[in-house]
Amino acid sequence: MKVNPTKTVNELITILPYIIDIDEKKKIYHSWRVAIISTLCAKNSVSNQQLKYIFYAALLHDIGGVGFPIHIIHYLKRTDKTSRNILLSHPIIGAQLISNIPRLNPSAQLILDHHEWINGMGYPRAKLKRGIPYGSQIIRIADTIDILLQIGRINDLKKLKNKMSADIGKEYTQELFIRTFRALQKKRLFSKIILARNVEAIFKEVHDEVGLLYIPLKIDAIGKTLEVVAQIIDMKHPFTSGHSLRVSRYAMAIALAMGLPHDEVTQIRWAGLIHDIGKLNVSRKLLDKSTPLNKREYKEIQQHAAQTYKIMNLITTLYAITPIAAAHHERYDGAGYPFGLKERQIPVGARILAICDAFDAMTSNRPYRRPLTFKEACSEIKNLSGKQFDPEVTDHALPLLRNLGF
Repeated sequence: MKVNPTKTVNELITILPYIIDIDEKKKIYHSWRVAIISTLCAKNSVSNQQLKYIFYAALLHDIGGVGFPIHIIHYLKRTDKTSRNILLSHPIIGAQLISNIPRLNPSAQLILDHHEWINGMGYPRAKLKRGIPYGSQIIRIADTIDILLQIGRINDLKKLKNKMSADIGKEYTQELFIRTFRALQKKRLFSKIILARNVEAIFKEVHDEVGLLYIPLKIDAIGKTLEVVAQIIDMKHPFTSGHSLRVSRYAMAIALAMGLPHDEVTQIRWAGLIHDIGKLNVSRKLLDKSTPLNKREYKEIQQHAAQTYKIMNLITTLYAITPIAAAHHERYDGAGYPFGLKERQIPVGARILAICDAFDAMTSNRPYRRPLTFKEACSEIKNLSGKQFDPEVTDHALPLLRNLGF
């Protein structure tokens, strides 16, 4: 199976913030705007390689806040102690996550310090100007600009400049302030970027100019990146911590037991890691509900499978795993979703994932019920063989799940 790791990893880390930056069902492009402003501000003042690290750090700067109950931009305007305590963690979590993606350790370091102020009043480490990487300082001012655009509803460059000038020498240096506003004035960037309809085209132009971050063929960069994506997906809902990784491991074991070819086993493992990526578009409030879902809520949750299909189609190099990941809620009897497939219409990988997903859900804690024992879960799967689950896959899965569960 030949998959270009450079293109795949770059697509994954570009699309992640795009699908996460939704507030009240509306795309807000926060991370993309911060990446645009940061890159154009840093341009001509750093090397091409440093520019790449700043671009990707800016793009992923808020990834550590995926698990927050509401979008991170709402916490940034609050001054209460609870909100500050919540915010303190996200640069650390984000840096830890991104450091696991091959070649992105320099970007992770910038993410860690992107909320530091030059006067030492930032977080999480209260660093002073000399100790804050230049890239982190750039992301800080770009982040502040977009927060004011999003929350302050400022759509005039002069008003924005006047408001932000009060924090020169505190949050950012005068030199960086001047450089940033020059970038915003050039080619009327500010007047274009405040309109959501323009952001995607500007982002593509900036991304093309920065170029792709090269990923060597010799490392399992795609698998490692997908494992990070799996962690980010599971952060959205605390009761599913580790779910995607467990499903992937169970599925790989079953695929091996069935004697499937190496490439197909790899595809199934990767699909298991991101089968729930569509949940990034589902309300945290709904995912965290402590009582059983009503019909309307259940239907909304079901949309995550269709969203997985939609999102996966944006990742052009992983087209082979899209049908596997998106079909993990199809049923053998045809009563599943999102496509209503049945029996052999369902890819074998998806039939495997269906069992693994159900097994892990049954044996995990939920706010409204106790977890089943591994023996009870296996009995339930056996009872549903031929209805919800493929009988052949079930026969291979049950001996493994009885032991893999431990």
